[in-house]
Amino acid sequence: MSTPEHLSDLLSDKKVGGFWKTTRLPIIVVVALTIFAVSAAYVWAESYNGRMPPRSSIGDITLGGMTTSEAEQRIQERVDAILTTGITVVMNSQEKQLPLVTLVSGDLIEDVHFSINEFVDQLANTRHPNPILNIGYLLTEIIDPTRTTVSVELQRGQLTQSLLNLYPNIQTLSIPTTFDVTYSESEERWLVEAKEGEPGIEFQLDLFFSDLESQLSQLNGGSVELELLDVSPSVSKDEAQKQAEQVTAVLDRAPYVIAFTEDEKTWDLTSVSLATMLIPTHTETISLDADLFFQWFTTISEEVNQAAVNARLEVKDGRVTDFVESEEGREVDGETTYQRVLVAILSGKNKPINLAMVVEEPMVKTGDINDLGITEILGTGTSSYRGSPTNRRHNIQNGVDLLNGLLIAPGETFSLIEALRPFTYENGYLAELVIKGDKIEPELGGGLCQIGTTTFRATMNAGLPVTERQNHSLVVSYYNDPANGNPGTDATIYEPAPDYKFTNDTDHYILFQAENFTETQDLRFTFWGTSDGRKGTYEPPVVTRWIPVGATQYIETENLEPGVEQCQGAHIGADASFTYTVTHADGTIEETVYTSHYRPLPQICLIGVDPEVTEEDETLLDENLSEESMGEVDSTETE
Repeated sequence: MSTPEHLSDLLSDKKVGGFWKTTRLPIIVVVALTIFAVSAAYVWAESYNGRMPPRSSIGDITLGGMTTSEAEQRIQERVDAILTTGITVVMNSQEKQLPLVTLVSGDLIEDVHFSINEFVDQLANTRHPNPILNIGYLLTEIIDPTRTTVSVELQRGQLTQSLLNLYPNIQTLSIPTTFDVTYSESEERWLVEAKEGEPGIEFQLDLFFSDLESQLSQLNGGSVELELLDVSPSVSKDEAQKQAEQVTAVLDRAPYVIAFTEDEKTWDLTSVSLATMLIPTHTETISLDADLFFQWFTTISEEVNQAAVNARLEVKDGRVTDFVESEEGREVDGETTYQRVLVAILSGKNKPINLAMVVEEPMVKTGDINDLGITEILGTGTSSYRGSPTNRRHNIQNGVDLLNGLLIAPGETFSLIEALRPFTYENGYLAELVIKGDKIEPELGGGLCQIGTTTFRATMNAGLPVTERQNHSLVVSYYNDPANGNPGTDATIYEPAPDYKFTNDTDHYILFQAENFTETQDLRFTFWGTSDGRKGTYEPPVVTRWIPVGATQYIETENLEPGVEQCQGAHIGADASFTYTVTHADGTIEETVYTSHYRPLPQICLIGVDPEVTEEDETLLDENLSEESMGEVDSTETE
């Protein structure tokens, strides 16, 4: 017989069963739809793995959904167009074209570097590790897409010179207020009069470069405004005249003796020399013009300075044939010496002023020779420079002479530019003609990219880590790989950048042997050391895309006789890649994939026109003298 409690349980079970029967299907449908939606969202989010986020863009270029290679190609096309065309500079509504590249030794040296690969990789890998949060991130990108920019590096020195070439008659530097100093023989004393400075007109470069960098980071190749500033002398004539007595006192105590006790040498800083260097300041105390002082001081530093000499070896046919001992170097600390001279002349006393010196230790000392461990070949790199003009061949030989026998210490990062500089006539270099916009100018050191390319290949065959390498901008036959003739395994150098660097991560010294076979015009660079069992190899480069050139460009120039035409050959573009592999003694393998983009360059012809002083520059100057277009800033003098 059922109890009341039992009947209650039965009724409750019936209610639950009825509820479940009526709600089971909707719940199953909701759960199924939820699982389907989450799964679909997950699959959708995973489809962007390694791709650009939805609706992502840079400037007016849409990148959403592209693969990394597609995005790189699209961005590179825009960069190529910007570099080929240059940037339009606007000054008072008048426009001129600023070149962003220099054509030298058959290659383009770029004054602007775009970090395209880093930008694309970072954007493609902008994901959240949590799958649910990653879906939320991608949905947010659809609603409110991120506007991205690419990192841009400007070579300001090169671009400033290009602006000066573009507007040679505009900028006039301010002349600071100075002292007019003469010696009166009749009165037997110095006469000092303040000489009023003159205002000038200068480019507002900081603002220009800031705007240029911002614009290029968005891949915008439009125009940038170049503003001018009215620059006034920072010290007035009245302020300077109040300091005239200080000038007289300093000159009366001259000469001041500068001493180098180590070699027992002295030099006199005479009153005649000082009279041209003393300048007024805002502090009511005279100072020394640093530029004029260092011009005078150059002869002293050149006489005293001695560069450190590293121990060097020369290997021929596997045997050491020559040895150069190391020498400690010394260099004048110019800034400290300048401060000592300034303190001395203002102190009211006249005591000898000791040169401030810095000792430079050689990287490789003679005492280390026995521990070098140079026993075998680590790797060799080759290249051919057949067909090079005379000056290029000369510079290549000069580079070989500077590199041959260098010793690279364990842990040292070797810089090719550091090893080859200074790029001067005195250091053995000759000039080649370069094209910059509509200018043809001589420039020292052409041909050293042959050195960079050969060193890069030797580095890889030795299995050493490459820390800095940039491919050339153009496909040039000199640098094609010897294995299959394709571009891809080259390295360009150009002071101050790009450089080529690698690190000696072995436990022993590396000997850099550089050989030039002039009869066949081939280079062979060999690294000697002690092998730790690693093997370095690289695959022949593969060209994934050839890029056709455009129509011939004609540029008028005043550097050629009227009617004379000078043309630079066209260069087909390409995208190439190869894999560099290092197999270590323990069997571990390191692989580095190098990708290189070579810009297509149409034939460029410079056509000579009649030289003339253009009315355009005069108009620009007149317009910028108006108050509406001028700013004001005080010049800064050395104090």
